[in-house]
Parts: sequence; structure tokens; C-alpha cells
Amino acid sequence: MTRRILWIGTAAYPLATVARVSITVIVPDVLGAVKRFLRFAGTVLGIALVLAALVSLADSSHSAFRSSSGSSDSGSGWIVAVSLILVVFYFLFATLPVLLQHRLHALTIDTAGPPTALLAWKDPEHAYELQARITHAIENPQTEFQQFVSNVLVDLRHYQFGDNVNIYGGHGNTGVIK
Repeated sequence: MTRRILWIGTAAYPLATVARVSITVIVPDVLGAVKRFLRFAGTVLGIALVLAALVSLADSSHSAFRSSSGSSDSGSGWIVAVSLILVVFYFLFATLPVLLQHRLHALTIDTAGPPTALLAWKDPEHAYELQARITHAIENPQTEFQQFVSNVLVDLRHYQFGDNVNIYGGHGNTGVIK
């Protein structure tokens, strides 16, 4: 913060245009991840069981016509095994990362125009401290300070941020979901 300008990275926000400084808790979308996993697992395992049953049925009908000396190694076990492997990989790469995410405390800086800055921490104390310092600088024009925030990469697709609103079209419009 220098000369009434708030610097976040290379972005400059004049304090005169800051409309709101607030803290929001960004919660991982655990329920959504579990629902997606259960939907995927149910679909894959359901298809696998149907295919395994069809392969078993085909093998049993062919075995009646084959001689008893041949061994009948069916592919139904392989279908189920491959399906289970797919489900495990989906869990490891799509569901587990969401389950391991921490809730983040985000300091949101809104301006009078469209730009918004978002800084997030796992510990809420840092967010509250910086919010207090920015608010103090808005109220006291002579204030200048420096605070370094380490760079953290956050994939917001894994988080529920704000309300979920479907406003397009008439089909499936559920309004605000909290």
C-alpha cells in the first residue's frame, strides 16, 4: 500500500475505488465430489455387471455345445476387474483431491467497477489481519504498509464459492441452492 494505491501482484487498486473488503469462507465441494464419484461408480459397475452377466450367459450357452475337455475361461471376471480399477482411479484422481482440500478464508476486495481481487489462506487470522490493515488505510489516508502474501495456487473448481444459481432456460431451474 503506497500513495493510496493497493498493490496485489501487478494489479493496482486505488483506495478511492475500493467498495468492499470482506472475508468469505470457501468450502471444498465435498458433497458434489462424493455424488459425482457415486454416480460414476454406479454407472461403471452397473454396466460391468450387465456385461459380465451377458458374457457368462453366452459362455454357459456355448459350453453346452462344446466338449467337456475344453476349459472355459470367461471374460466376466476381467470385465469386473477392469471396472473396479477404473473406479479406483477415478476416486484417486477426481474425488480424493477434493476430499483433502482445506477450507480457505478468502479476503475479497471489490471495487466500484468490475475488478475483484481474491486472496486466500488456510488460517483465518491472516485474512482478518490484512482486512483490518486495508480498512485502516481507507479510513486514514496517510497510512502506508507492506505485507507479503505467499503465492498459493487454488483450483476453484473444487470449491463451492457463493450461491449456486441456474438462471438460463426454464428446464432444471432450481433457483438458489445453499
